[in-house]
Amino acid sequence: MKIIVIDKINKLGNIGDIVNVKSGYARNFLVPKGKALIATKKNIDLFEINQKNMQAKLAENIIFAQDRAEKIRQLGIVTIKAKAGEKGKLFGSIGIRNIADAITSLGVNITKSEIRLPNGTLRTIGKHEIYLHLHNDISEKLIVNIITC
Repeated sequence: MKIIVIDKINKLGNIGDIVNVKSGYARNFLVPKGKALIATKKNIDLFEINQKNMQAKLAENIIFAQDRAEKIRQLGIVTIKAKAGEKGKLFGSIGIRNIADAITSLGVNITKSEIRLPNGTLRTIGKHEIYLHLHNDISEKLIVNIITC
């Protein structure tokens, strides 16, 4: 199925590219999420008319993501308190919801879907490195320091 890419998608294409994808991927994910349009004559003409508006919107989103990345860089380390045993193992774990709440309480709006935990949930006290995927081209590293309460 041919689609028109509306939002830059890694390993698929940039804005305005017409690419072939499997029909299930297009119908179940790309089109409902607003990332692509089915490449009909009408949609191609409509896209060409609105292309400047879409690129301006993308530039605005990139600037917004860069601004949030700068705020995250300024934070450097986020500290979270949790109960732990004598050997430093947590009673439970620290997941993306806890991290998103901690970052948001410091004044930077982050959604759970933007947080990447390379080693899974955090289960020990100490410093852990996580990544925040703010936009297709913009990621930021953050240190989460877990201390006992």
